[in-house]
Amino acid sequence: MADVEVGMPPEQRARLAHKGRLLYGKSCGTDGRGICAESFALFHIWRGEPEIARDLLDFLDSEVSSLRLSDPDGRLRLAEELARRIREHLRSEGGNPPPPSERAAILKAKKLS
Repeated sequence: MADVEVGMPPEQRARLAHKGRLLYGKSCGTDGRGICAESFALFHIWRGEPEIARDLLDFLDSEVSSLRLSDPDGRLRLAEELARRIREHLRSEGGNPPPPSERAAILKAKKLS
């Protein structure tokens, strides 16, 4: 049986989309690797809210398109890599999230790598 996405109230989804964009700006804009935004996406995938990760991907796709035209701060590669990792998480973990007891350790390991 396929997972069925339960709709999230539009206001909450918009708030979370904004938070994802802020987290991207925080980590990628300061020469980070997008770990905060990636962890945010993973958290919502694991909660059964893949639409939040997809909203972040929509933003990243737009960001990548803009950066291809002008990238004075050298963020294109970071944005492309972050989008790739989130897509992979959606494919590999969407239907098979880790047990809740292991999630914190996984996110911590991502920050350290």
